[in-house]
Amino acid sequence: MDDYFRGLAPLPDPVIDDRPFWAHCRQKELRFQQCADCGAFRHPPRPGCPRCKSFDSRWTQARDEAELFSFTVVNYAAHAALKELLPYNVAVVIFPSFDNVRLVSNVVDCAPQALRIGMELALVWQEARNGIFLPRFRAR
Repeated sequence: MDDYFRGLAPLPDPVIDDRPFWAHCRQKELRFQQCADCGAFRHPPRPGCPRCKSFDSRWTQARDEAELFSFTVVNYAAHAALKELLPYNVAVVIFPSFDNVRLVSNVVDCAPQALRIGMELALVWQEARNGIFLPRFRAR
């Protein structure tokens, strides 16, 4: 994988609700919060289930069946450090078998003109720095 955002991406600053998400990412495991009562998935993590209002949850490993839901291609760097990365994409990735939970990420190793809504994606891990791994995606 290329060095997409290596050293430039801001590191996550976990709060109480998303600490487990980032702890799993450190282990290269993409897991989503799931209600322990009704089974609904949710992301970003939050204390209660929006469907049934339960406060009981578990962390379930994502299946490798992601799709590109939406994206934008960034052609202007708001920060000088990002200029060398232009153009880059910001993608919304959807997980159909997980209640269509969505994750904001990037599609790496893919030319901007090759991005297509609905394209199948595979999870790849990128080490940002300090042992933090970020979930990225590559076209299948």
